[in-house]
Amino acid sequence: MELTKDPIIEKALASPSLRQTLLNKGTMFLYCDYAGFASRNVYGAACCVVYNRTVSVTATPLPLKQDQGSIYGEMSAVDLSLRTLAAALSKHQPKIAVIYTDCSRIARLLTQDRFAHPHDEQARDQLLASLAELHRLFPHLDVQIKYMSKHKRNNSFHRLAHNAAREAALISLA
Repeated sequence: MELTKDPIIEKALASPSLRQTLLNKGTMFLYCDYAGFASRNVYGAACCVVYNRTVSVTATPLPLKQDQGSIYGEMSAVDLSLRTLAAALSKHQPKIAVIYTDCSRIARLLTQDRFAHPHDEQARDQLLASLAELHRLFPHLDVQIKYMSKHKRNNSFHRLAHNAAREAALISLA
């Protein structure tokens, strides 16, 4: 992505905390988001990768037959981030990868034993399997999944992921 062309990136460069994220060489930051339009039955997930002066966005429609809820969708977005991270590691070698999600329950979901809906448990199991595979392939990489909380406010990188998730969901209507 050409940094100087996108107004969202220009806004990120103007923010000291986001500029520091963009210029970091040791840590890869991934911002993920889910978008669902239950009334239209379309859903999407996206990931914005920020590392060493580069920004890239990956998005995909989620092949859901019906609304599975935001917990399932957010875990799907985190899983997309893990797959995106694995692909990026063929080119880059960060020491730390931080995946930001706006799902406040993410840490609890990864250790939860029982779920009200079986699809949420399946999404959690997929996330744990993806994490285990990533750790097996890249044992020295420290992968952290964090809730964004206040970090989300006015965050241009999360906005890129948010917009891409919405576009990915709506593209199936075209």
